[in-house]
Amino acid sequence: MQALARYLLAERPVTVHEDMYLAYTYNRFQACRFGLAGLMVDPASHEHRPIHEDIAATVAALAGHAEALQSTAAMRLIDGWAGSLANDAAWMREHFRRSDSLADLMWQASRRWADAS
Repeated sequence: MQALARYLLAERPVTVHEDMYLAYTYNRFQACRFGLAGLMVDPASHEHRPIHEDIAATVAALAGHAEALQSTAAMRLIDGWAGSLANDAAWMREHFRRSDSLADLMWQASRRWADAS
């Protein structure tokens, strides 16, 4: 977050305007439903791309800022996480496909999240 904030303050890559918020609902749905494999709309360019590719591009854009803040190790972790496409949305879809039970999915998900803490 520090590298992102530093990048936005230093480079001012985007001028925010009200129309940009139109993509928010679509992007949020895609992220919730499909996780890193979802498609997002870039609110500035209106370009569609997979969420994991946008994260990788953002990590690359933040490289210099992460280096200045000594957070390159964290950026590598984020980049690896995005590249793996392993996330809760994918896990939940696969588990539901196998069990065909929403009750079982919720039980397994609550156990998974409890074990993660």
